[in-house]
Order: sequence, then C-alpha cells, then structure tokens
Amino acid sequence: MEQMGYRQKDLAKLLGAASRASEILAGKRPLTPQMMRALRDEWGIPADSLLGGDPEDPAPEPDKGPARDPKDYPMKQMHDRGYFRVPPGDWKNLRRDLAGLLQRFFPPGVSLAPSPTLCRQGGGEKARINPHALEAWRWRVLTRAAEEKSGLGAYQQESLAEGFLRWLCGLSVLKEGPRLACEALEDKGIAVIIEARLDQTHLDGAALLDPKGRPEIGLTLRHDRLDNFWFTLLHEIGHVLRHLSAENPALFDSEIDQKKAAAIEQVADRFALDTMISPEAWELVRRLEYADEIRLVSQRLCLSPAVIARRLRREANDYRKHQTLIGKQEVRRAFGFTEESWPK
Repeated sequence: MEQMGYRQKDLAKLLGAASRASEILAGKRPLTPQMMRALRDEWGIPADSLLGGDPEDPAPEPDKGPARDPKDYPMKQMHDRGYFRVPPGDWKNLRRDLAGLLQRFFPPGVSLAPSPTLCRQGGGEKARINPHALEAWRWRVLTRAAEEKSGLGAYQQESLAEGFLRWLCGLSVLKEGPRLACEALEDKGIAVIIEARLDQTHLDGAALLDPKGRPEIGLTLRHDRLDNFWFTLLHEIGHVLRHLSAENPALFDSEIDQKKAAAIEQVADRFALDTMISPEAWELVRRLEYADEIRLVSQRLCLSPAVIARRLRREANDYRKHQTLIGKQEVRRAFGFTEESWPK
C-alpha cells in the first residue's frame, strides 16, 4: 500500500468497512478469498502475494506481459484523467515510480498488441500516432466498460438490422440524439464509452472486443460537432458488423474526416454514408447548395441538417462548406459535459 500510495481509508473503501480494514492491517483478521480477488482485480496485487505459500515450493511465476517504458506514454495526462486510481494532486510524489504506476495500470498478463489495421489509419506526417498512447486509451475504455456497463444484455448481431439503424439515424434530429443513440446501442448489448483522446493519437473512435468477446465502441468527441459524431458512430458500427473479430479485436479511427485508401476503411465509410443517407435519398440531396434547402430536405428525410452537410462536405472534399449546419459545440453538451468538465 505504501508503494502504491494507498491509505487505510482506500482499503476500507475497497473492502466495504473501515473496521475490516483496521483489523486486517493490525493482523487481527485474515484476508478472505473474496478480499484477495478484490485486491488482485482493483489494485493489481498478484494473488500469490496474498495467498502466501511454502517458499520452498513457490507458485509458478505469472505471465507479466510485455515490459513497458513510461517514456513511451503520456503519463501526466493519464494521471490527470484518472487512469491510475490514485488521489489527485499528488503527481510530484507519484512521478518517482512511474514504472510502478504503469505496471499497476496494466494488470499482469495484459498484452494489447496494436491492431493489424492500425498502420492503415491516420493522417500522414502531420498526424503521427503514438501506439502506446492508443494502447493506454484502449485499456482505459475496456476497463471502464467492464465496470460501468456490466449489466448489459447479450449482443446479437441481427439486432442491428437496417430498420433499427435507420431509426438510430433519425435520432439525429433531437438535441439529445447523441446520448439517446448510445443508450439505444447499449440496449442491443454494445457498450459505448465516451473517453477523451490522449495526446499523439488524433483519435476519433474505435471498435473493440472485450475479453469476453462483446463489442464495444469508444468515442473521443475530439471534434465537438454533430456531423463528425454521427459519421464516426455509424463508421464504428460498420466495423462492428463487418470487421471486428477475435483475430482483429481493435480498429482505431484517427483523422476520420480524411478519406482512406485501405479497403477496410472504405467499407466502413460506405456503410456509414449509405446508412445515414440511402443511395436513393442521395439523388435528392447531392445538388443542394443553400442552407435553407438543406434544412428543408433534412425534415423530409428525418435527419439532422448536420448529417446532410457532412455528406456534401465530404463529397466536395471541402470542409469549409456549410459551417452553420454542422452542429458545433453541441455533442459534448448532449452528454452533459461543460467546457469546464471536459478533460483538457
């Protein structure tokens, strides 16, 4: 506990009673198997250390996973975002053992190799991506989903039928549409986690599989715009339906506004574009130029003007167009974030 910066009250919170923590630290009460599991899962203390045993017959050394260098990770930013589960404001002392912080963040045996599609993401020289920061963000999303979304029902791929997805896009007309869409996906068994990006990732979203094989979607809300949100969400749903698998458990999307050459990205892009605006509806939309026209057609199609503006901007390869329609600074607000509460 001393090495990890924990105090007696932290142990009491973990075990559920101050008296229990006091008795254990005084040696008056042994750890139960349930307590050992909590210490192992929450604080990353190896089970062998808690169980004890015959020193002449030691248990086999657990797989410690890959060696990680704190210099590769944005440690201060991770601390400020609460990745390390330590009291805030004590960075000066914590930085003395950055390797220990990182080791406790990634439990023994956790190895998150970069997705094979990772090299096909990104925006070139000006958007170089730190794969270690992506790894940390990914584990943070998986951990939060396990803790916050454990009660979700089973995921069935057929539940994401065309009718449901059209209805989902229709939520874009509502001010609370982004939040309602994420809740609707969770009703279908897909956890959706909003987690701000880490530096050097340029990350917009990701489709992930958790250790039990459940699909999850992580969104960074890097661009606080409705047009970006709806395209990113549908793009990740496309990955969930078309590409996510045990062999390909993580697909990251960085600089999602840029068109990609990789086939896997083109498939997800096309899925998102055609789901939001069908090919038939696109014939009605493609020649629109003026904001009033776009708003009128958006009402006919039961879509946010931002969705139509997104498609027009993309097809023209001109993201200066339709600036008044793209829903700036409306997404984070829909999730209850304020400018002060959004992670810096």
